[in-house]
Amino acid sequence: MQSIEAVWRRLIRYARQSILFGLILLACLSSSSLADAQNIQVGNEPHYVLSRHFSVLRHAGPALSLQQVLDLQQQGEFRGIEPGSTASTNFGLTRDQVWLFQSFTTTGNVPQRWFLEVAHASLDSIDVYVAEQGGSYTQRHAGDRIPFSAKPFAHRHHLFELILEPNTRYDLFIRAESAGTLSVPVNLWQPDALWAADQYSYTFLSAYYGLLGGLMFYNLFLFLSLRDRLYLIYVGFVACLALGQAGLAGLTGQFLWPNDALLTHLSPTGGVALAGVFGTMFVHRFLGPTPRTLYMHWVMPVLGVVFAACFLITLFVSYFFGAVIVNITSLLFALSALFMGGVSLYRGQPGARFFVLAWVSLLLSIVVIALHNLGGLPSNGFTSNALMFGSAAEMLLLSLALADRINSMQQAQDRAQQEALAVNRKMVEALRESERQLEFRVAERTVELEQANEELTRSKVLLEEQANHDALTGLANRKLLGDRLNLAQMRSQRNKQKFVLMVVDLNEFKQINDRYGHMAGDRVLVAVAQRLKAHLREVDTVARVGGDEFVLLLESVGSFEAMELLQRKLLAEVAKPIVIDDQAISVGMSIGMAVYPDDAADMDSLFQLADKQMYSLKHATNAG
Repeated sequence: MQSIEAVWRRLIRYARQSILFGLILLACLSSSSLADAQNIQVGNEPHYVLSRHFSVLRHAGPALSLQQVLDLQQQGEFRGIEPGSTASTNFGLTRDQVWLFQSFTTTGNVPQRWFLEVAHASLDSIDVYVAEQGGSYTQRHAGDRIPFSAKPFAHRHHLFELILEPNTRYDLFIRAESAGTLSVPVNLWQPDALWAADQYSYTFLSAYYGLLGGLMFYNLFLFLSLRDRLYLIYVGFVACLALGQAGLAGLTGQFLWPNDALLTHLSPTGGVALAGVFGTMFVHRFLGPTPRTLYMHWVMPVLGVVFAACFLITLFVSYFFGAVIVNITSLLFALSALFMGGVSLYRGQPGARFFVLAWVSLLLSIVVIALHNLGGLPSNGFTSNALMFGSAAEMLLLSLALADRINSMQQAQDRAQQEALAVNRKMVEALRESERQLEFRVAERTVELEQANEELTRSKVLLEEQANHDALTGLANRKLLGDRLNLAQMRSQRNKQKFVLMVVDLNEFKQINDRYGHMAGDRVLVAVAQRLKAHLREVDTVARVGGDEFVLLLESVGSFEAMELLQRKLLAEVAKPIVIDDQAISVGMSIGMAVYPDDAADMDSLFQLADKQMYSLKHATNAG
């Protein structure tokens, strides 16, 4: 118990230090952009960050008109942003109506055309009021409740075109409301500078979604190959988290639902809630017995139900309450997964090391984004996209955890195979010894042998599913034979060439086993397999499909007479005595032959004809 607590303390210390470092970095980043005054001068610079220069009015009552806001400004109700403030124009999860005011003057060389960018795509409603000093205000409206196709500018953020005159003062009011996080990062761009900045942001987003797409398809192929639902659940987790991130980045409206504002509006919180449902299922299945041994087997199912409820609340009740609940639940989810993952790491569970690193990454990003969403951190490239950074690292590490899990399971399977083979060897030695002991010892060893054979049979079934060759003779097995038959049929149809199928069965092989023992019988099978293979070409296939049954596949054959000659050679070669432990053992065989496509046009009929001919020859031999 003390060791588990020590591991957990180290994890907490690592997370605390990482969070502290991140917060110090954020403080450094944010302090470099503080402004000392509200009035700024706009000249010929390509880009101006306006967020730190606004004065703010928060209003919780009925919606205010512009005239009421102008009166409140005259009364001094607007408050400037304090130097060093972490909140800036990020107001967290709030239902308040927020008004921002900014006045600026232009220089004599100011370009005429500008774009005002509000760089938070999921805001519900934004109104921009601009006026020259002493003039009337012009109003523009935007928000994610407007379909993307109806936007005046095809951009993932909210853009407002401004025409500025030289040596003029302008007053700017911005009114913002949102049921989600109310963050209003405002920038003033020259058009070319905005276009250049967009190239960098879309390059980053392309890399992020390319990574997620690669992980999704990789794990989908793993699911189709292994039929383990854990990989399908992981695909759902990645897809839903990608949907939520796309909603926050403004990409769902641009690329998925340009004509449906409601789906665009619901995608950030709805996508994250669905990702939480799949994430809890993934953690519960991945950690296996760990939650139950900790008496926490109920935690992930309960959190999954809460995430599902968040999704339904977001869709049908209140987006605001859904956003609040999903932020809190995500933090609890990450902490629970990290704790149980730490215990799994201590116990050496496959994939646990990458699992713990993945949830440390996600936990740090959730802490940063939660502080941002609650208004505790400023909006910048790091805080606004913290979940994107963290989720990319988390999903990559979870994919490594799944790969590590496969590798560990394969190693365990190999160990089980070696143990089964070792047990088999010991049982064979015990069986030889038992022949010289009393009858009750024989019965006792027989029980042990049956148990060993059951274990060996289970291992053999697993090996046969994964292998293409017979374990005893090294020949192709039934699966590989089927594959080569399909290829031979396609080549025959394409090249108009024939191929021959020979079905071989050893005569009186049971008597060999009864007289000399099964080990001698196995050596006879190996010798027969070697003789058959030695008299065929490299391109031909020799397969063992049963105890003493073999199948020969010969492509690009010549005349029927040549095949009959080969058949006689094989019969003569196999009939030669096989020396085993100074004893000469002779074995005969019967060969049935069918030609494709002369005798049959499908594999089942071809097999039946060859098999029937083989049994006819076998009965004739036995009768003789």
